[in-house]
Amino acid sequence: MTVVRNMPSQLILAHAPWILGGGLIICIIACAAAGLAVMAAGETSGLLTVLLGAGVPLGIFAMAVKRDQVIFDANAGTVTVQRRTLFKYQNAKYRLDAVRKVEIDDFSDTARPTLTFHDATAPYPLVEAYMSGNGPRRSARAINDWLSAYRRSA
Repeated sequence: MTVVRNMPSQLILAHAPWILGGGLIICIIACAAAGLAVMAAGETSGLLTVLLGAGVPLGIFAMAVKRDQVIFDANAGTVTVQRRTLFKYQNAKYRLDAVRKVEIDDFSDTARPTLTFHDATAPYPLVEAYMSGNGPRRSARAINDWLSAYRRSA
């Protein structure tokens, strides 16, 4: 996740898989263009190229490319986690004072940041996908630093 806004009153982080989405769009356009060119030449096999070559990546794009956004709002006293795909929107909202901190959920060589709570509420992942690299740890550090500053000022 990338920090979009970091102010005392609000912290916003976002994650969008631009490389995956961009690659799928290029594949969709290339397969559709190739299929249409074959169809223009009078071959009916071009229709199969359009349907499968562009349809399969389009289906993957619709289901797998998710935009995640997390908003820590000191004025409203809430944490909002939003997930959006091409067809679906999910929204989870928690009280800011119920959040204990953000921890790292490790899986093999990948990780993801998760909200942990003071009560028995199960940890909530800020992104569904596990990611490699230092991004999840940087996100968790930024959030925990913001939470510490928020609690000192309250």
